[in-house]
Amino acid sequence: MEFKKEDHTNGLTANSLGFLSLFSIACVFFCGIDGFSKPSFDWLAHNTKFYDLFQNDWPIYFPEVDRYACYYYGYYLVPAFASKIYGQLLPSVLEFWTFLGFFLGFAWMLLLVGQSRFMLVTFLLMRGVGQLVFSAFNLLNLSQIHAPIFNPAIRSVFEQSAFAPNQVIPSLIGSGILLYDFMYRKKIDETFLAVILVFIWGVFPALSLLAVFGALFIHKYILNDGWRSIDRRMVVVSYIIPGLVFLPIFTYFLSSQTLAIQGFLWEFESAEHVLSSYAAGLLIDFAVFYIVIISLNRIFQIFPTWFVHTIFGLLFALSTYRMGIYNDLFFRGSIPLCIILFIGILKGFETGIRTRQFPKSKSFYIASSLLLFLIISLIFVKSNLLWENKIASRITGQKVHYRTFGYTDYPNIYQALLRGYKDPVGAKQYLGASDSVYERYLSRRHH
Repeated sequence: MEFKKEDHTNGLTANSLGFLSLFSIACVFFCGIDGFSKPSFDWLAHNTKFYDLFQNDWPIYFPEVDRYACYYYGYYLVPAFASKIYGQLLPSVLEFWTFLGFFLGFAWMLLLVGQSRFMLVTFLLMRGVGQLVFSAFNLLNLSQIHAPIFNPAIRSVFEQSAFAPNQVIPSLIGSGILLYDFMYRKKIDETFLAVILVFIWGVFPALSLLAVFGALFIHKYILNDGWRSIDRRMVVVSYIIPGLVFLPIFTYFLSSQTLAIQGFLWEFESAEHVLSSYAAGLLIDFAVFYIVIISLNRIFQIFPTWFVHTIFGLLFALSTYRMGIYNDLFFRGSIPLCIILFIGILKGFETGIRTRQFPKSKSFYIASSLLLFLIISLIFVKSNLLWENKIASRITGQKVHYRTFGYTDYPNIYQALLRGYKDPVGAKQYLGASDSVYERYLSRRHH
């Protein structure tokens, strides 16, 4: 079954743009940036990297280990560069840059859900059951099942934004462009540039998007239309030129020091623990989301069935392999895949509400009710942010009771990881490989 859908998205109205502005401002405020609301511990790293790029010469060099930095700094480059020009660290520029990213990303999401503001808010809060299950087991002291370090749960965009706006923003924009081109324009070739640009901001989301794009490319040009349908001029403009531009970035990431922790899950935990965690987390999530999207898909043909199976297959593949201390491969790589999944479900609900048609199976209503419960529970859990923020503090005249993170606490990100997080293994993940191609030919040597 191929996609047969016309573009009914139209342009965003003035009211939609106004709503997007307020919505994006709220997301900036509640993501924890600059301590406006209670920040996650990740903001120590975000703030330090911003200061590191402002204070020190580029490329970043760690004299304490005689090694260059090799990490994805894309989110901080423009605010840091503006601060360098001004001669002073400008957190306001980082805040505006974050707002602009959220605005563009959520604009794509709003288009894809038929400009339904309710669906956009729901999109921000949609999540899986895993975290709730693990929290319940923890409260009940069922120690045999606890949330393992490889994070087998589907998290909401709101939760991910509190930890990694630098990866959520490119995931929103990249996924939005890919889905819009696939669903409405029916042209995927121009999407390639947008996908590879995501690498500058977040490697793992980019890898997931590249895998989705690869699946679309294979389905179109190998399984259906055939190689002969490829326009040679299009290949040069849409693939070769962007690929050549991307080569230095690709070489830069290849010059990174190999991650100290990587391997299949069963290499770190017993098979019993992995299976119990999977059963309590991802397997439930997979079942719930699959029932909902397949049920809606049968009526509205939101996505081709093969595409739905591809998204679930990629999520499963990512979840079986751990890469990095906190398994960023799945924790961050799943963001664009979950975005695609959420959009498919919400587009189905938006169409169902508009046409007054819904699946009639009991399993659909049970799964949908569980998703609604999870959204409501997240609102309840995060309601503390309404009074744990600077505006509430000024209204009440009380100081904030949460910890904020300064920009200048550490001279560079390596020291922040080493001394702030007490994480020497994590600090090594920021180092470039000794005598790498990047260090020998692309960087400016300091010694």
